[in-house]
Amino acid sequence: MQSSWTLNWILQGTPEARATQQFPAELLAGPPPAGQWFAEVCNKTQVLCTTAVSRTDSGCWLTPPLVLEEPAELLITFLLQSLRAALLQVSAGRMLLLTKAEDIDQRLRRCLTFAGLQQLATIAQFQLTLEAERGQIRHACVTADVDVFQLQAEAPVIPQNRLMALESLIAAAAAASTDLTRLPPPVFRQQWQDWQQASATVLAATAPDGQYAGLCVLAGDTAAQITADNACQQLLWLAVRPEFRRMGMGARLIREAGKFAAILTPHGRPVRLTVEVDLANAPALRLYSRCGFRRGDRTLELWGE
Repeated sequence: MQSSWTLNWILQGTPEARATQQFPAELLAGPPPAGQWFAEVCNKTQVLCTTAVSRTDSGCWLTPPLVLEEPAELLITFLLQSLRAALLQVSAGRMLLLTKAEDIDQRLRRCLTFAGLQQLATIAQFQLTLEAERGQIRHACVTADVDVFQLQAEAPVIPQNRLMALESLIAAAAAASTDLTRLPPPVFRQQWQDWQQASATVLAATAPDGQYAGLCVLAGDTAAQITADNACQQLLWLAVRPEFRRMGMGARLIREAGKFAAILTPHGRPVRLTVEVDLANAPALRLYSRCGFRRGDRTLELWGE
């Protein structure tokens, strides 16, 4: 490797902000705080290779590295190895590359392997077509022991004890999740804010003892986005507490989500219900197959440790 190369972190934002917040990696105790950054490989005069980085406490998401100068493979490998080393300093060693499968060429595969990021997960989209029902949202379609939270961008009025119960459910489900061995573990407050921004509907199934046993999060097209022959709702999240798995809880939540997806779609139009699944997650694939989902046409590949 060229010893004259350095890794710079640059905060995304206005050019003025970026110009004043450039930090050579060797001067940092670790990578910069969580947020949106550029990571750039530089020599003394110019930027040679760059990637956009979404930093969280658990790791980071990368866009495919853009090489501005040769030698390409050495620069990409240096970038990936430097990022990996920086993340390990703060015990956040997971790095994921978000891209389409067809965009990963042999050069990039070699660089990822040399940088120690050879584990591959393929995330595929599955979909189910539903016949939409006419009428307004009717909570009666959901059984009595499923709570419904319809979120908006502003803070919803939800009792604190309910929020704490949902947070406990997500933490327990994520700890035993096949998908999340490859993906960053969720931070509940951030998840909740994201669902608010998506105006999501949260369906939470209640166990006999009153705790939440599972939940399903549904979001999709607004009325303005729906075309004459196409409407889409997506399952953003499906989680079941470990002790309630293999009891039909996941399938039941999917059925209830399907009812809401149809009712949330105006004018009685058909609606596609989609979900993204890690192809290594065999239990999830079996569940969605039993519920009528079929493989769609969207695939993402994720590389990480």
